[in-house]
Amino acid sequence: MSLKSANEILKNGLIDEDQYEKIEPIASGRIISVFYELRTVLYLGVMLFTSGIGILIYQNIGDLGHLISIGILTVSTAASFWYVNRNQQPYSHARVGPPTPYFDYILLLGALLLVSVQGYLQVQYFIFYNFLGLSTLLNALIFFYFAYRHDHRGILSLGITAFASFWGLTLSSQKWYSPEFFENANLDVTAILFGIFLAGGGLLLYKRGIKEHFTFTYINFASLIFFSGTTSALFVRDSQWWLFVPLIYAGCVGCFFYAKMARSFLFLLYLFIFGYIATTYLLVISFLEDIPILWSYYSLISCGGFAYFIIKYRQYFNRKE
Repeated sequence: MSLKSANEILKNGLIDEDQYEKIEPIASGRIISVFYELRTVLYLGVMLFTSGIGILIYQNIGDLGHLISIGILTVSTAASFWYVNRNQQPYSHARVGPPTPYFDYILLLGALLLVSVQGYLQVQYFIFYNFLGLSTLLNALIFFYFAYRHDHRGILSLGITAFASFWGLTLSSQKWYSPEFFENANLDVTAILFGIFLAGGGLLLYKRGIKEHFTFTYINFASLIFFSGTTSALFVRDSQWWLFVPLIYAGCVGCFFYAKMARSFLFLLYLFIFGYIATTYLLVISFLEDIPILWSYYSLISCGGFAYFIIKYRQYFNRKE
């Protein structure tokens, strides 16, 4: 709300002087919200703390001893979950706010420390050596439980990531430079099926009214995994382009409808990027590869189209959260 709007509301008698005095500093910009900045700092603090513990143990493993290190991690994990259990709210299918300002961050800290304990035991003692798949699935189930029980979308993301890892879907940014990336990234048929399954599960829960605000996270992960799989398959299995190009277009249609439903520009951006990749691939194998001048014109026009798309739709698609 601008100061001009606040003055008009006061002038029209919709608020009294006392109410105007409370909103005037906000409308004029003399008081600003630092909510998101503080959340970012707190989340960053949790990540740095867990990373620091890992580095400390790694550098001083001979001095601290394995059992002491595991003990410290275990006690820290137990303390985090004790705090969570003591302050937890009753479960609800609807959105539930955190009972204390630090609840979400301590819950995330406990979840990350739990993974650290498990990783430490595996690296040092090979406890889960013959059950890596099951331990990953167990982590996913634990994360899903905490996410739904305590309404935490960050831990939901951890659960989806762990569940994807259980099916062998892993991606390392350090491998993008490798020419064998598409062959080794394991983002192919499994990724396509997993993306469809994840999107279907998220929409089913949405239809049943179970944590409807989680749907964005489900569809976001599903879109990225699905498009990664179809795009990878398009280049690796180039003889089957007739199958994967329509799949990409189908994913684009799904993104379009969800973008309208959630008023999210992000999914419209996914639609444009991966639709552009599929369309360019079709044009290249059809005739652009043999006519360089047309390729130049196409590149210029498509760049201009992308700029127009950003300008026209960025303001229209804004998530209501």
